[in-house]
Amino acid sequence: MSRINLGQRAGVTPTPVLLIGTYNEDGSANAMIATWGVTATWEVVELNLYKSRKTTDNIKREQAFTVSIVTRETLAQCDYLGTATGKKVHDKVKRCGLSPMKSPLVNAPYFRELPVTMECELLRVDPEEDEISERILGTVKNVSIDEQVLKEDKKTLDFSKLHPVCWDNFSNDYFAVGEKLGQWFTLGKVFK
Repeated sequence: MSRINLGQRAGVTPTPVLLIGTYNEDGSANAMIATWGVTATWEVVELNLYKSRKTTDNIKREQAFTVSIVTRETLAQCDYLGTATGKKVHDKVKRCGLSPMKSPLVNAPYFRELPVTMECELLRVDPEEDEISERILGTVKNVSIDEQVLKEDKKTLDFSKLHPVCWDNFSNDYFAVGEKLGQWFTLGKVFK
């Protein structure tokens, strides 16, 4: 097997596709798709967002945001929310047909159609990573999950029902996730 060098490029792929929800100055719902997000600790999420985004401004002003897992069923709507800027298309959430709901814990909307949402309070904005992006950290105040995507125990996500989406930053393609391969820290036991 031979390798090809692609040069200096971050290639952690695939990455989860997330929908970030915020409120605009007038209280209307805003959302954008994001693919640069991770869990930083058990209670903190980290997003790397462009400074120029309306969502970034909203997070700083409102000190809150939501992070929802994009599903196969909501991908087209969420993809649109990533291409239309809230600075020019004020009603973009309404245009794509998502139903904003007010979080009871933070001043940010979540969306009825997206079954898994983290409600986050802004922890901090880290000093500039580069000229175009900022690292935003949020403390997760709650994770709300639609019962329809849970297993019978009502505590565990059922990926065969959730259909989460990931993104490949080399091809710019979306993929659905769902095939179970095994359980955490059990597959490697054959090497002990």
